[in-house]
Amino acid sequence: MSGFLARAVGRIEPRFSATPRTAALLCAVALFMALLHVWQTWAFVLPSGQFKNIHLCLALVVGYLALANGDAGKGRTLSSGIALVLAAACFVPLLYIHLEYDALVTTRPFFPNGADLAVASLLLVLALVAVWREWGASIPIIAALAMLYAYWGNLVPGFANHAGIGLQRLVATTSIPYFRGLLGGLTEVSASTIFLFMLLAGLLKATGGLDYIMRAAFGLVGGLRAGPAQAAIVSSGFFGSISGSIMANVASTGAFTIPLMKRSGFSPHFAGAVEATASAGGQVTPPKLGLTAFLIVGITGISYAEVMVATVFPAILFYAFLMWGVHLRAIREGIDARAMRESARADIPMMDMSLPRATLLHAHLIFSVGVLVALLVGGMPAGMAALYANIAIVGSELVKRVAVGAAGLNGPRSPVRGLTDGLVVVARGLIYGARSGASVAIIIAVISIMVEFVVVTGFAQKLSYAMLEMSGGRLWLLLPLSALACLAFGIGLPTSAAYILVALLGAPAMVQLGVPLLAAHLFVFYYANMSAITPPVAVGALVASNIAGAGFWKTAFTALRLAIPGFLLPFLFVVQPGIIGIDVGIAEQLLLVAVAFVALVALNSAIEGHLLAPLSMIERVLLLPAAFGLLDPGRMTDVAGLALFAAILARQILIARRDRRLPTPEHSA
Repeated sequence: MSGFLARAVGRIEPRFSATPRTAALLCAVALFMALLHVWQTWAFVLPSGQFKNIHLCLALVVGYLALANGDAGKGRTLSSGIALVLAAACFVPLLYIHLEYDALVTTRPFFPNGADLAVASLLLVLALVAVWREWGASIPIIAALAMLYAYWGNLVPGFANHAGIGLQRLVATTSIPYFRGLLGGLTEVSASTIFLFMLLAGLLKATGGLDYIMRAAFGLVGGLRAGPAQAAIVSSGFFGSISGSIMANVASTGAFTIPLMKRSGFSPHFAGAVEATASAGGQVTPPKLGLTAFLIVGITGISYAEVMVATVFPAILFYAFLMWGVHLRAIREGIDARAMRESARADIPMMDMSLPRATLLHAHLIFSVGVLVALLVGGMPAGMAALYANIAIVGSELVKRVAVGAAGLNGPRSPVRGLTDGLVVVARGLIYGARSGASVAIIIAVISIMVEFVVVTGFAQKLSYAMLEMSGGRLWLLLPLSALACLAFGIGLPTSAAYILVALLGAPAMVQLGVPLLAAHLFVFYYANMSAITPPVAVGALVASNIAGAGFWKTAFTALRLAIPGFLLPFLFVVQPGIIGIDVGIAEQLLLVAVAFVALVALNSAIEGHLLAPLSMIERVLLLPAAFGLLDPGRMTDVAGLALFAAILARQILIARRDRRLPTPEHSA
């Protein structure tokens, strides 16, 4: 039996064959969870509260089984056994809440009995331990501090003082019978929307979507001066928008791109920094913003289409700045593009086939993503749009596999074998997606505890008043305070969880000073995201430096320099909201974006010391006021900054032309 299990799970995931029993359980529960979410989204057969309970408890089961499987593979028998016991314990709240649901919401919604409180406490402990095992101790500690603050708030001095919450109410607020906290509104977003998108990401990965993204990126920009590095930027950006985690994105794409950049001639710390920065940019790239787009919609009530349109041009500016910086570095270090193209064949998948052929083989994936974008822009609810995109991928992949099998392109003619292979690929993708979705679900649920008690105790409103008082009601002082708070609150958290926290604590004060709601939320979102590459934690830079074999601090500070737009653009959202389309037409928005692009080019050139030719120190210094003049919303500063940049650019053109006319040493000889 164990041999059969090893072969079965090994076909889905080769790494699992060493631990067949645990892996088989993990695959079965993950696959069941995926199919259940598809069924619920399609038919809506369960009430919201029941489905949130099943979503969270199955996510905990999947999380603990994954931990047990990993520990078993490393020979940690005791740790694996404990994880299995905790996985089994998750069925207690799952079954209790499911069976008692009608009574919980009708006869005792505000008067829980002892069993209700015991189950709520068990669910709380299971969630905190799961997050601690997977994400470290920081998030459970913050959640525990939030609960302690809620209970003993009367002992807290200063503006944060409150009357305190009784123990029974505190426990009931974490999940049942109030259906808040772990089972609150954010968990509903996770269950109805985010999980479906994680399934989509898993299917794209299993069906070769990631490989095609990398191959297409290299085909599009591989011929540039810093081609392979530019391809790394493009592929990381596309995949980062889907993955929902900077760390996961760096680990997935960085395993290919970082060695490629190193062999191309870039230093290890620069290669790691490029990957970390590109992955951070993926989290602010439409259509999904690393899954955070749907949280912004849920928290603010702003339409998805408005959020997506607002974030298109900032993402373009971010990546244009990064690609220009890499181009200048390649020039400065004399890196040869042709040598880099040759080295790419050892790292980039599908480089042995032409881009048109690779595109033809993956046309069904492109079609499925197109279906998703079209449905979202058309106003369909995000979860349902993701469901249709998943169906499109599964259906088209199975048709493709059957056609390949019938034609005998991968061996003897056998459409049945093609169908079987296709089903294995689909199962693998659903399991990948469910595993990732479970991880996101757990951390969002625990973050929801913090959110709940921040709201219940009035701390969010009190913090807003405190920030307004510290800034004296001056926006220019409030913005840096908010930025620092967002960087601090976002440390070590995945993008979606970081946004939830900072949206509650950082955005309200800005809105009170008249900042547009969308601009305020994009401000805090960008800064929460940038915490992933900001020392001292900088989890994205940490993963990238490990892959690159480079020093953490050098990689992190290089990433900071490459990610300057991520720190400057949020201020533009506030002082010049037209750049995200607020109260302006498309023509004026394009003009604002063009001016911002010139400003970022000037700033990057000043940092790298090169525009069209090497810059003198005086030119580098002069480019700084030119850049910041262009970023300032005033018309006169725009004109002055543009004139200064144009003067330096004209001199650079003359120098570049002169250098091209000079004979090379070989010609002189």
